[in-house]
Amino acid sequence: MSKKIEFEYEGNKYCLEYSRDAIKVMERQGFDLNKFMSQPMTSVDLAFEGAFLKNHRTIKAAKVKEIYEALGNKNELANELLDMISETYNTLFDDNEDSNGKNIQWKTV
Repeated sequence: MSKKIEFEYEGNKYCLEYSRDAIKVMERQGFDLNKFMSQPMTSVDLAFEGAFLKNHRTIKAAKVKEIYEALGNKNELANELLDMISETYNTLFDDNEDSNGKNIQWKTV
């Protein structure tokens, strides 16, 4: 989860990125990666709003919409959000790097 989108709006700095918890919230709100291109009106809105969850959880929905409307190059923005979300999904099966070397070894018997 290394990609980030950074910008400044009305004197405030924003850093948009995803975490697994942010993706879980998005999924509960109806986000479905498989429908990203077939339902862009819903998917892009949820993806953009979800990108605020990790670092700017308390921002109001109206402000998020205002920021989205003010941003340029929305096609490239949607592509970057999709890449960032996909990158976060890919971490689901990575070994836990925060386990301090205490990964439990398991086997099928």
